[in-house]
Amino acid sequence: MSDSIVNLSKEGDSNSNTTISLSKVDDATTTNLSNATINLSKVTIDPLNQIPNASNTSINLSKSTKVELRFKCMNLKDMDTFSKSDPQIFVYEKKGNNSISPPILIGSTEMISNNLNPVFKKTVTIDYHFERIQNLKFQVLDIDGGGKNDTIGDFSITLGNIISKPGKKVFGDIKCKNGKKTGTIEIIAEEIQETGQNIILKLQGSKLDKKDLFSSDPFYKIFKASPNGNLLVYQSPVIKSNINPSYDPIILKLEELNGGDMYRELTIEFWDYDMIGDNDFIGSFKTTTDEILRGQVREFSLINPKKLSKSSYKNSGKIAFTDARLVAQPTFIDYLSGGCEINLMIAIDCTASNGIPSDSTSLHYNTPTHESEYAKSIIAVGNVLAPYDSDGKIELLGFGAERFGGITSHCFQFGPKAEARGIEEVLSIYNKVIPTIKLSYPTNFQEIIKHAHKKSLKGVDSKNQKYTILLILTDGEITDMDDTIEEIVKASSKAPLSIVIVGVGVASFEKMTKLDGDDDQLCDRNGVVASRDIVQFVPFKQYENDPEQLAAQTLCEIPEQLIGYMKSQNYFPIMKN
Repeated sequence: MSDSIVNLSKEGDSNSNTTISLSKVDDATTTNLSNATINLSKVTIDPLNQIPNASNTSINLSKSTKVELRFKCMNLKDMDTFSKSDPQIFVYEKKGNNSISPPILIGSTEMISNNLNPVFKKTVTIDYHFERIQNLKFQVLDIDGGGKNDTIGDFSITLGNIISKPGKKVFGDIKCKNGKKTGTIEIIAEEIQETGQNIILKLQGSKLDKKDLFSSDPFYKIFKASPNGNLLVYQSPVIKSNINPSYDPIILKLEELNGGDMYRELTIEFWDYDMIGDNDFIGSFKTTTDEILRGQVREFSLINPKKLSKSSYKNSGKIAFTDARLVAQPTFIDYLSGGCEINLMIAIDCTASNGIPSDSTSLHYNTPTHESEYAKSIIAVGNVLAPYDSDGKIELLGFGAERFGGITSHCFQFGPKAEARGIEEVLSIYNKVIPTIKLSYPTNFQEIIKHAHKKSLKGVDSKNQKYTILLILTDGEITDMDDTIEEIVKASSKAPLSIVIVGVGVASFEKMTKLDGDDDQLCDRNGVVASRDIVQFVPFKQYENDPEQLAAQTLCEIPEQLIGYMKSQNYFPIMKN
């Protein structure tokens, strides 16, 4: 085992830290500290914390162990007619002895197109409890973009069985419902030490070998060493026609990069991307996280072993880390202070179930002495969200009204102009326009969410960070549930979008609760699971007399949703000079 630092504090004494250096653990003795087991062998105790270390970080010891699962499949059955299958693995855990209870989705890999022998880059992390039997099912699906996904097969095993195997590696037969083998799955488990730290890396290359006629299209891969060979940690985007590439910064959890071991060997390979045929190897180098952070090596030489026999060969290019540092998990405030723009959109339900605006029983009934339920919601919820809108311009939309030619529109501009300045103007436009609108039916969300999804993506990248909040005000249940879920699932993977649905009136809002996805992960009719939770449902009636709780319920999930999106896109807060 390589040297690492563990900071242990005496309970009740925050100023008393003892640093323990664990090095080359052989025949270890075991001791228990606060219900956590660590190995103490050949220990150097440094009470003054003077051991030099470029990454002197604390490692939290917990009762459960985090285990990272990696996957590879071989000889999968081809489920498509004119191409190969597009496999993706979904990992489920069966909890308890109740056979009726459905398994819980733990995570999934990415989808790999046209490949019957996929090596998946995305890992799945799970808590390992030694005292529990953790039954896992690995379901392999062939993902069809527009149609129903096909089940290639599945494989079941306990997590304990994976952990106990030599090298923590197992092979299993993937089988379909009739028991016929449809492929093989390889699962590798690795215990990871949670550090609570992230690492930022920015790579820049110079004078890379020209693999094409005039240049190269380079990308790089980062691998960490393991008893089962090198494991892929990260693969960069391709930079076209550039032998002096400068890559955007990446942010990785420290445990994902090295499992909490700062001296674990890392291999970084550079490749030339070829659209047709195999990619060409440029060269590689080996290093450690500690070496990168110390910055003692300014440039690393890319070496191609096949060229070493040439007397004139020096290297295949040079790679420098122009940024390498440890940072804590970015916060919502970090992104806002870094310049992330928040855009607010408001969509108003104009369906007939609300009642004719001129009728005193209508949810849209509005007079100088009687604010409609929608007006109250706009004021209360809008004033909670509006302060976060960067430019104060709020797009105002309607859905469910009869428009030109007697056709019901499920997404239209509400009022004479596309955007209102602030909640006061939103309310003014609403009051003027709602009496003129012919309410219709049914209540559909898909078009509104699709519009917000598409608009949220415009002009967004790591240097121009934007995030959209869609506020939907509605009185009841929707009739396009499957289409709405499908649109939300699509948006969850790529769109910088959160959806706040406010229930106006006293309907049951049962379907709105399902869209919220707090109890179960949202899954569309094709079996595709939402990448992240982007919906929050708030029943207005329940909180209208408690502004503090209304604000809390409206905003509670947005910070984590924004952070989740930024992390999924590898966007880090922009540093202000």
